[in-house]
Amino acid sequence: MRIACGVDIGSNSFRLLVAEVEDDRLHPLAHDLITVRLGEGLGKSGLLAPAALRRAEAALAHFAETMATYPLHSVRACATHAVRAAANRDEFLQKAEALAGFRIEVLSGEEEAYLVLQGALTALPQEQRHYPLLLADVGGGSTEIILQATTGSEPRVISLALGAVGLTEEFGADLAAMREKIRATLIPALRSIAEREVAGQGFLLVVSGGTATTLAALDLRLDRYDAQQVQNHQLSQATLHSLVAWLAGLSPGERNGLSGLADGRGEIVVAGAVLLQELQQALASPVLVSDAGLLEGILLSGATGC
Repeated sequence: MRIACGVDIGSNSFRLLVAEVEDDRLHPLAHDLITVRLGEGLGKSGLLAPAALRRAEAALAHFAETMATYPLHSVRACATHAVRAAANRDEFLQKAEALAGFRIEVLSGEEEAYLVLQGALTALPQEQRHYPLLLADVGGGSTEIILQATTGSEPRVISLALGAVGLTEEFGADLAAMREKIRATLIPALRSIAEREVAGQGFLLVVSGGTATTLAALDLRLDRYDAQQVQNHQLSQATLHSLVAWLAGLSPGERNGLSGLADGRGEIVVAGAVLLQELQQALASPVLVSDAGLLEGILLSGATGC
């Protein structure tokens, strides 16, 4: 049994997972999440902002302290949309790697999508898998969509520059304009990736990422986040509609005060929820929430070398 570590450097949150790996199964030892909002202002400036960089450095230093307490066999740290889109990414990577003491890879959107699938499947038992399987990961800066038509087929993947942070900064509370942009981007993408699978076939729609797990926790009315209850929780179209209407009627401060929301997510959860709602409506399928996704895929790929 090996002890491995994965680090997800996202546009909104930085996440750490230390786990024992046995036959591609993960037994968590330590988990941490820090809201960094690394992608703050990126859409307008094209740069990682100085304040965001300071928050990122503090988060990575904290992670390094946690990692030092375990005899790690492997460490894989990956950055996603905010870093790959930033003009000053090299400056960030050089300083962050020196501070944290480990290498940071910048994933392409397609690489990110494959890791999301690998991680989500660790928590989806074989008997619960139905094909075609469509997996979406709604993040802060981008959304990855993966279609696996059959159990042994090569996945089709696409990465869209739609995320909760970027949509919030671009549209604020103008949900009508936000929906228009989401539909204009999402519908052609679904047609290109899913071809005839979208029309006339029932398939399993699995969604991972902070938006999906937050909405599941809210629907379950959890006082404290519980991954076991969130995993495989189903969100119907009516439930998503009610959650979006309720959350949109609250101020960001009121949303931040809700149980089940990570620090600062109240500012961006409505945009993420609208994106998820548009995806569900386009596919006319219930949503099955996965607590596992990119972070687990990062850790497992680093531990197994694939």
